[in-house]
Amino acid sequence: MKKYSIYLMITAVLYIFSSCQEDYGYRVEVPVSDITLALPEKDAGIDLNEMSIDEYTFSWNETIEGGTTLVLSGSDVLLNPVYFKAGNTKSYSIKAELLDQITAEFGIENGRTGTVYWAVKPTDHIGIAALEIRPLNVKRLISRLLLPENQKLVALDSDRPALPVSFAWDTEGEDPATAYSIVFSNNNEMTGEVVTYDVGAVNSAGITNSQLQDVFIKYSSHPFKSMRLYWNIKKTEENEYLSRSSSSIEVNPMMIYKDVRGDEEITYKVAKISYRDGRVQYWLAENLRTGKYPDGSDIEEANYMFAPPHLYTEGQVRAFGGYYRPNPTMFQKLPAAGWRIPTVTECRELYEEALAQEGTYNVLRDPLFYNYEPTQSDPKVNKWKLGLVTAGQQQGEDKSITNTTFSYIMVTGIGENTHRAAMLDHFAIWEVWAVGANVRLIYDK
Repeated sequence: MKKYSIYLMITAVLYIFSSCQEDYGYRVEVPVSDITLALPEKDAGIDLNEMSIDEYTFSWNETIEGGTTLVLSGSDVLLNPVYFKAGNTKSYSIKAELLDQITAEFGIENGRTGTVYWAVKPTDHIGIAALEIRPLNVKRLISRLLLPENQKLVALDSDRPALPVSFAWDTEGEDPATAYSIVFSNNNEMTGEVVTYDVGAVNSAGITNSQLQDVFIKYSSHPFKSMRLYWNIKKTEENEYLSRSSSSIEVNPMMIYKDVRGDEEITYKVAKISYRDGRVQYWLAENLRTGKYPDGSDIEEANYMFAPPHLYTEGQVRAFGGYYRPNPTMFQKLPAAGWRIPTVTECRELYEEALAQEGTYNVLRDPLFYNYEPTQSDPKVNKWKLGLVTAGQQQGEDKSITNTTFSYIMVTGIGENTHRAAMLDHFAIWEVWAVGANVRLIYDK
């Protein structure tokens, strides 16, 4: 490798006491790569919409020990670069779709032409200066995907699962009889396993909130955090995409959890609780109401019960859910994978947070099934979507339900051999005896 010396002379005029002048010289030696670039030529133009070209090749004139790395940037001094290790070769090829994605990150808009700078450096000395940095004029892909707009936020509504989200695309120049499919993926290049919905010979179609939720669950690593989904339109019979560039939507999922236990499937609402210290927790927003363990086996009759339907309305029975005996076996077996029973400390923190942020417990209370005090007139009722209910507790061997003016939640952290629950009343949170109490779960995966 050649080294070029740059001598920088800086003259500083210093007036000290008698206005003496001194010159100070600094010698800075900057190592520079000796790799010379070949193609594309300086200021060459690339139109990513040229369908006959699938990928673009960058080349240089020599290889070096340790390999070379192609560097792309939106800056002529290679700020915030993207690296591609080329190994012991003298070229590197980038697919048109990926190059379009990179140029988007550099701030070039769809269909517009912008400048991308490229260079090649030794992989083992990536920090040294490049001998040449070449500008390249790149025209980004013109998307034929019209709606939703790229990167649009789509918030899925659990209360309206059949509500359609509109998708539209440009079919100009295509055979009117061409049938299309909407294709979803978790990557821009639409590789790997995709989800396809056939929509026929149309240029727009609706995909329901429920269908998008299914797509989200397929790809998401966290069921309650937003993620980016990519979509494109495929000509169904030709099996080719209408647009070279995919589009994306940012999806906020439905706050629901489908609890499948053997042949039983129950869907619960989920509440996102944000704390002042930055923590986030995801709570079941309904009382657990299953009679099965996660493996599908039946819970022992002695370990749970439901409110008698002859004493309570159908709505109450559903809202109250199950009353489960708080023994260590139940603590371990009852929650599905990724879920757990809250600790007594977490229960207290939840209630205290409500008071600190909102000044009232009402943000935690269901408007219909929390009857300790009139809350329906308070606009803050159930603001946090947790929906606590005054289901009381199971007491005695006769399995009677008592104290239905209070909300009980089974907790851990009080003692393995005690039957305890956290109780919320009008004034405070209590640790109380309970032979059986309701269960709320926290997602903890």
